Amino acid sequence: MRAIVGILFVLVLAFVGVVAFVFLNAGSIVERVIEKVGTEATGTTVAVQSVDLEIVQGRAAINGFTVDNPQGFSNGDVFSLDQISVVIDPDNSSGDLITLTEVIIDNPQVLYEFGEGGTNIDAIRDNIQAYQRGLGGGASGGSDGDGAKIIIDRLRFTGGSVTATAGNEQVNVDLPPLTLTNLGRASGGETAGEIAAQVGERFTRHVTETVARSEVERQLGLDSSVVDRVRDLFGN
Repeated sequence: MRAIVGILFVLVLAFVGVVAFVFLNAGSIVERVIEKVGTEATGTTVAVQSVDLEIVQGRAAINGFTVDNPQGFSNGDVFSLDQISVVIDPDNSSGDLITLTEVIIDNPQVLYEFGEGGTNIDAIRDNIQAYQRGLGGGASGGSDGDGAKIIIDRLRFTGGSVTATAGNEQVNVDLPPLTLTNLGRASGGETAGEIAAQVGERFTRHVTETVARSEVERQLGLDSSVVDRVRDLFGN
């Protein structure tokens, strides 16, 4: 599960950085940049329904963000979001440091699927690592603003769910809301990858605790050994 969060939130934070860079530099079309960079990095289709910019108010929204499941796995999305809402602090942002007052990640949906050669997340991770090597190892790569440090005063998940599948076994877990504060603040800013690691650790624990509290046995009628294996999907 940690691999899921680390990979996908590097993408999310990189895309937030693209939006912020446009606010600060009046750059190119955000939607096209997100889809192009995301698709190249993941090796699968990244799509955005729309991007709303309110430059004067310092606000942006990335709507309908999806990442297709890689080739060799089921149809559908490995990751989807209803909306990423961003509030930028332009007075405390520059080309080297982007300060975000708030990031709201609305209704994240994650599919963690096992296939014959590994998981869907393994496939995406391998593609991202190959993409990074081609760029010289950059953490988020591919956009003009990717070298900037980031501070996020508040990052909020509205809820969402995770579906883990292994053969015919499946567990769906609804996630309660989660709020993280002062990301990168103490150090004066951190890279998207560094913040993603922090978010991944906390979100992983949040998911694992939620799974532990859920009545998995009653919902699926599984014996204890199967329950333990399904919980391991989320904890490792």
